[in-house]
Amino acid sequence: MLGLGAGLHPAAPPVATALSLPPGFGWDTGRFPITVSAQGTSNLVPRDLVDPAIWSGVAVHVDGVAGDDANSGLGSADGDFSAAKRTIHAAFLAGNATGAPYRVIVKPGMFEESAFTKNGSREPDQPCAILGWNGAVRYRTGPHSVVWSDAGATSTVAVSAVKRAFRTDQTTPQGLYQELEKAADLASCQATLNSWFDDAGVVHVNIGAVPGDTDIALLRSFHGARFMSHVSDLYLENIHCEGGITGALHCDPVADRNIVVVNSSFKCSAPSNSSAPLDAVQMRRTNGLVAFFNCEASGGARDGFSFHEDGHAGMHVLTQKCRAVGNGISPATSVNGYTLHDAVCGIDLGGVYGWSRDGSEVHCVQSTHSWFVNTSATARDVDGTSVAFKCSNTSAMWLQNTTADAAGAATNNAIEANGGAVLTRNHTTIAGSEVASGAGSIGAF
Repeated sequence: MLGLGAGLHPAAPPVATALSLPPGFGWDTGRFPITVSAQGTSNLVPRDLVDPAIWSGVAVHVDGVAGDDANSGLGSADGDFSAAKRTIHAAFLAGNATGAPYRVIVKPGMFEESAFTKNGSREPDQPCAILGWNGAVRYRTGPHSVVWSDAGATSTVAVSAVKRAFRTDQTTPQGLYQELEKAADLASCQATLNSWFDDAGVVHVNIGAVPGDTDIALLRSFHGARFMSHVSDLYLENIHCEGGITGALHCDPVADRNIVVVNSSFKCSAPSNSSAPLDAVQMRRTNGLVAFFNCEASGGARDGFSFHEDGHAGMHVLTQKCRAVGNGISPATSVNGYTLHDAVCGIDLGGVYGWSRDGSEVHCVQSTHSWFVNTSATARDVDGTSVAFKCSNTSAMWLQNTTADAAGAATNNAIEANGGAVLTRNHTTIAGSEVASGAGSIGAF
């Protein structure tokens, strides 16, 4: 479903507060009509953006505690979990068997390891919605609880294929789990507070005491919310994922469809190869609307939100009230909280991006067009150069009612036009320079 269906257009914001799309922006208003308010919101209703047959189709229920994959998953009404399945991937199998659009209704709770897509091997093959039913579904590519043993200078547990480890009892100033440093060897772990080491499947952590059962998040080498073959409309709501080899959310088939995600978070991607870190949210090769409402893509091994056409033109991106912070782990370079590639056209409304390592918080490249309204970017890259908004190659970027803050490095750029054109209106630079290089330009609109 590539455009909005007839009768699915909610009322626009009052004319007095509506903003005109920038001249030359290039958003396809015929396929994706949109009205944007000065407050940084749109008139779009998320559930109206996907195939309406999803909402009248079969509902397959999942209960991660009391369910059984041998059950039908069907209920007398939405929210009846009496015959629920236990895993989300079993619900995909049942929904696919109907040959029609369907919903997966998941009881709020904890899911782990292979419970989502069976390690990337099972996906929907129809238009599909995956819904946390009146609450959060929390999926992790590792255990939610383990029992630690006291080994003296460290605490230990037998868990294989761990790629990243975090303290859940301590958070960063941005509210993310505090990541433990991976030690080079056991002796280093024993001597270094807040570190971890994998000793042939026995995980050692050193936090100065024996952790509680839920105090450490161990992210294993699993695929989680990874969709490599599903080419129909996809809708996610109240879904929160931690970990994932190629991303906490990764959609990558050549597809002509819409993807809509609401009230969800995707954090701490955990690549199987540490030398090839990947993004928290990786969306590729979709001709259609890719929309995120009130979502987060933080703690990614590389980027937060990353959008690519990869030779399949037509991707339009809307991110509304989203956040991406604390992205990038060594050895990742060119890390971004939000990035557009190829010829993607993107609108960001009220986004918050910042505190990543070795890159630019917002970076739009190649021939992309992007419009940011009420967006803030805070760059604190201490590796050498902090950049809040960056526009490269022949891309064009419009900044309206935006805020940039770049500090803490040897070079601090609030706006950098590295070949691209940046046009501003009511933009505020708190700290940092505004720099154009090559064919780049910075002006007003």
